[in-house]
Parts: sequence; C-alpha cells; structure tokens
Amino acid sequence: MNSRLLACLDAAIAQAVDAVEADVLRAERVSLLAREGRVAEARSALAPLQRRLHLRPNAATATAVALADAMVDYFSDLSGQARAKLQQALSLSLSANRVPLQAVCLAWLAHLDYVHGEMEGVAQHASQALRLAAPDHHSARSRACLVVAMSYHHAGRLDRAQAWYAQARQHASAEGDAATISALMHNMAALRSDQARTAAVFADDAKHQDVALQALTAAESSGHFDDRVGGTALAVLRPILRAQTLVTQSRYAEALVLFEAHFGDALATGLGRLECSLRADVAWCRAQLRQSALAQEQAKAAVAALRPECDLDDVALTHGRLAQVYRLLGDAESAEQHGRKAQEHWQRHTVEQARIVSVMDATFAKVSGPG
Repeated sequence: MNSRLLACLDAAIAQAVDAVEADVLRAERVSLLAREGRVAEARSALAPLQRRLHLRPNAATATAVALADAMVDYFSDLSGQARAKLQQALSLSLSANRVPLQAVCLAWLAHLDYVHGEMEGVAQHASQALRLAAPDHHSARSRACLVVAMSYHHAGRLDRAQAWYAQARQHASAEGDAATISALMHNMAALRSDQARTAAVFADDAKHQDVALQALTAAESSGHFDDRVGGTALAVLRPILRAQTLVTQSRYAEALVLFEAHFGDALATGLGRLECSLRADVAWCRAQLRQSALAQEQAKAAVAALRPECDLDDVALTHGRLAQVYRLLGDAESAEQHGRKAQEHWQRHTVEQARIVSVMDATFAKVSGPG
C-alpha cells in the first residue's frame, strides 16, 4: 500500500535516539502493516520485537508490542478473537501510563464491540478514546469516529453518521493513513449493500433500484481506491461485497462467479456469521437462473447456517430471501413460513436499531461535533 504514514514511521524510527521509543515506533509500524493487509510481513517484524522485550522488559515497549500483536491477530482472522490481547494491551498501557496507547486500545476495543453488536461497549470505549486522545492523535480519533459512524449507519441514521464519517476521514487523511480510509470506504459500501438487499426483500421496487445503484457505486469506489493505493487488507471481502451488490442489480450469473470463487475464503477469514444470508443470496441466484435443484440445496444450507451469533438483520434477510426463492420455485408453503419469520426478525431488528440510536445518543448527542 502506498502509505504516507508508513514512510513517516520509517523516518521517525531512523531518527529515534532512544531505544525504547524506537521499538514503540516499530511496534506501531507492525500494527500498520497488519492493517494494510501485509500480515505475514507484520508477523515477521513483530518477532524480533518480542525477543528483545523478553531480554529487556520495558513497560512502554510491552504495551506497544501487545497492541501490535493484537492487530496481527485480528487482521489474520476477522472474527475478532484478538480481544484478549487488546485488553492486555490496554491494561499494560494503564500500568505504563501511556495515554496515547490507551486511547488507541480503547478505540479498537470499540471496533470489536461493534463487530460483536455490543453497543454499550461501543459507546463506552469510543467515548473514552475520544476523551483521552489529543486533538492531533489521529489514529485513535479516526478509528473511534469511524466506529461511531458505523453504529449510527447500522441503526438506519445515516444523517447522524455523516459527520462522524467526515471526522474519521479527516483524521486519517491528516496522517496519510490509507488503511483507515480504505476501511471507511469499504464499511460505508457494505452498509449500503445491506440497505440495498433489505430494499430488495422488504421494500418497493423503486426504492430497491435506487439504493442498489448507490450500493454498487460505493462498492466500486471502494475497490478502485484499494487498487490505486495497493490495499490488500480487504482483499477477501471485496469480491463478496461486489457479488452482493450484483445480486441487487439482478446480475445473477456474474454474482455467482464471484460467490463460487471467494465464498470459502470469506468464511475462513471470520465471516461465518454472514454465511446464512450469503447462501440465501446464492440460492436466489440459482433460482433466477432456473437451477432449481441447486437453489434448493443452497436454501437448505442457508437454514443450516443460522446461528445464535447471527445479527437480527442477517436472519431477517435470510428468511426474506428464502421466501422469494421458494415462491419462485413454486413452494408456497415454505415461502409463507420463511416470509413470516422474516417479518418477525425484521420487527425485532427495527426495535434493536432504535435501541442503538438511544445508546449512542445518550453518550454522543450532546457532543457539539464529533471532532
């Protein structure tokens, strides 16, 4: 990735006169490499830092190395199993009184809270990060603002999310952090894709076509940005996102090519909770292409993939899409059953959206601007 931030870190490391500060900077460089998708390179650079830390223990270095280790872990497996290491890094940052590192740890804990739908945690950790971060502490502020933006966006309040997205982009741009800008663009595109899929299942056709075009445009913009800067962190996610948006455009054969090529990699990278809705989309493509047996096979696999950790909107979308599949296949009874479950879960989701807005507003509504 063509990263101005990486060049700045390399220059700072070369100019550092204190060995501890140099290793703290090297650990920050490891974190950035992981965020840029260069996980093998990051892991290789982390190993000598860990060895030196073992020989010469130091609280500041230990904090930075623990954070870097958590980042390598997370970007190796997006399921979020890095939480324990991130909490360890936060504890070490408190012991070492490294406030900037505390802010970064809290911002990333808020990110993991968002991934797991723990909105009280998002509000708590993001607000703490913003309170501790200096105005020019761009890495902590960009991540915290991005998580707040995504939370409002997921709750259906793009109007409130926009200012937070803008602040996240401003802070990331200020230090040349292309990885965070890439993540921002991808997450905005993914949420727009979810809205397009929702419209295709639950809303009228006119709205569906409008949001489907917006989703496709956002996905293509995200992909073009990554191609331009050489980003690889989202390499597994990009083709799946494009496949989802192609489905909303009724480009079923093109979507299937991408699903078939990248489905396994996406699941192996920690997207198992999305398997149900993705398989339902595959079933819909098969049904539209008159591949009835394969459509039924994927529909059954979608039901089998429903798990307690699946988000309510994904469960609703799965059942809603399966209702369409079975309706197209002429199975009115199955279509009715899935349609009823879709409505039940969608109503629960809208209640949850309102709760998310309430939780976020209780912490952030009184803030006069997110920055």
